[in-house]
Amino acid sequence: MSGMKKQVLLSKKSANIIAISALLILSSYYYSTAQNVKSFTNGSVKLYYEEYGKGPALYILSGGPGEAPEHPYLQIIDSLKSFYTCVLLHQRGSGRSKDLPINETTITINNYLQDIEQLRKKRGDKKVTLLGVSWGGLLVMNYAVLYPAFVSELVLVCSAPPSYKVWNVLYDNQYARRSAAELDSMNMLQKIFSTKTEKELDSLKRADPLSKEVVAYKAFIAIHIRAMYYDRIKISQQNFETLFTNFNFQPIPYIDKEVMETKWDITNELKKLKIPALIVYGRQDDQGESTFYLQKESLRFSETHVIEQCGHEILEEQPTAFFKILMPYLKKKRKI
Repeated sequence: MSGMKKQVLLSKKSANIIAISALLILSSYYYSTAQNVKSFTNGSVKLYYEEYGKGPALYILSGGPGEAPEHPYLQIIDSLKSFYTCVLLHQRGSGRSKDLPINETTITINNYLQDIEQLRKKRGDKKVTLLGVSWGGLLVMNYAVLYPAFVSELVLVCSAPPSYKVWNVLYDNQYARRSAAELDSMNMLQKIFSTKTEKELDSLKRADPLSKEVVAYKAFIAIHIRAMYYDRIKISQQNFETLFTNFNFQPIPYIDKEVMETKWDITNELKKLKIPALIVYGRQDDQGESTFYLQKESLRFSETHVIEQCGHEILEEQPTAFFKILMPYLKKKRKI
């Protein structure tokens, strides 16, 4: 056998071994994930969560509302599961908890908060650490206001604001970051997909992903998320595809409406808390630094860290910097 033929055969054999190993790893991962999925109910609504690791409970609340709790939340779990029991909630209207009617009755801030409380009761946790990303940070703060006796500490990662007063800063900053060409494109694309409701679009993007409405909707969302990054080169196409497919955008308008119409504001209640908090955000987060100044001002026992050259998507743009902040903080709290 010639050296070249032998090398080719060895390469094929190695490739097969690698492929089989990869399949085994993936099978093991999905099996493990399925094994760790549990459920509970809040009234007539069935909700799901995942559970990993050992130690005191740490609840992870994803963004949105409507974001499926997938990557990058698994990065957080992998980093913390050796000294926390990481509980990843699939919030109502997202992930495995997606199948419920989306309307003004089901999608309210209080319903989300009561879901967390029912989860705590289901698990029997006397105290929990709450880690919230973006919209999840809003829930973390509000839960602590309602149930301070059950909260050990808070971790706010690029969190939404605690008051309606700076709610629209996000939209103003996003508008300011877009070029005239991007704004024109968004207006044109919106005319194409606005013939469908959010519910219809959510169904259509899986049933007929090449329909003109879904193609336009996807292009619109792609432009939308660019304003959330400091460095647009770091936008992962694979992550975007997953986000677009699995993100349920339906709950967002209901929460926006509730926040503004009720003048939702928990800043005064937060000032009464004695719960320690870690606040982490990117300097170029599209929510604006006024959002994070307000969090710091409201949470008197907080520690704030700013990550430079970073937008809203911290775990995509600056994961190393983020974990260098998160890990020492939580290990110090656990006295590890």
